Amino acid sequence: MTTCLNKPVLVVCDIDGTLTHDGFVCPSEYTLNTIRKLHDHGIGFGIASGRSDDQLLEMYESWKLGFDIDLIIGGNGSEYYDGNKKKNNILYLLSEDDIKEIITSMLERYPDLNCSIYKDGMRYLRYEDTMAVQSKKRNKMNNKVVEDISEMWKDPCYKVMFRVTEDVMEIIEPYANSLTNERYRSCKTQTTMMEFVHSRADKGNALKIYCSNNNINLDDVWAFGDLTNDNELLITAGHGVCMINGTDDTKKCADAITEFDNNHDGFAHYIEDRLFKNFF
Repeated sequence: MTTCLNKPVLVVCDIDGTLTHDGFVCPSEYTLNTIRKLHDHGIGFGIASGRSDDQLLEMYESWKLGFDIDLIIGGNGSEYYDGNKKKNNILYLLSEDDIKEIITSMLERYPDLNCSIYKDGMRYLRYEDTMAVQSKKRNKMNNKVVEDISEMWKDPCYKVMFRVTEDVMEIIEPYANSLTNERYRSCKTQTTMMEFVHSRADKGNALKIYCSNNNINLDDVWAFGDLTNDNELLITAGHGVCMINGTDDTKKCADAITEFDNNHDGFAHYIEDRLFKNFF
């Protein structure tokens, strides 16, 4: 991470809590127009999220920006889609044994937790509650309740998810973090979502690999995020920006903090004020 403010070749942005307003999966028209201006000025654009690359590509296409995306980092760095090569790259998956160990450890401590994984284009989950129904509607993804919990660890996958209320998150977060080891790690990706991914999977590492394969200097990348799972992304990019609504640990990783929060288009305002006014 540097303090030098280079004109970017690539801008990479987290989605929830950063690029979109709370409860929405499509950015505001102001933000969409700002992304279009990036493209018009020859600056690449990418998104990074805990969702799968397939989900993210479908989501991006629904925004109808009129041009292909350059980079998608999915699964919190477990995979990435290279828009230049039109290729998805799987980086790190959890093994069946690790998935079983994560789920059984969490449920032994907190028996009522709902857990889920992505497989076959669906979300497999322990039971369907209000939060799962809301997520299904918001992300347009079907839920499948498993008949036996062992269905969760029949195949490798890139993450295990536990969606909880914010008050429950305060209870489970310390224990989830204590389970981190050389094979997998926990990461809070939303105020209501705790995830486990491969120990080497993070958004920053995926960004390094993509930039290396496309001859992009990391100093020429601007990155935006708001939560702990964005920390490595902001540290890796030449200019890391945390949303003003972000967590304290993520703000400490950033070179700058936006003036406006995600619900008031903080990303777009920052790009307009710090990029377009300074370089164009």
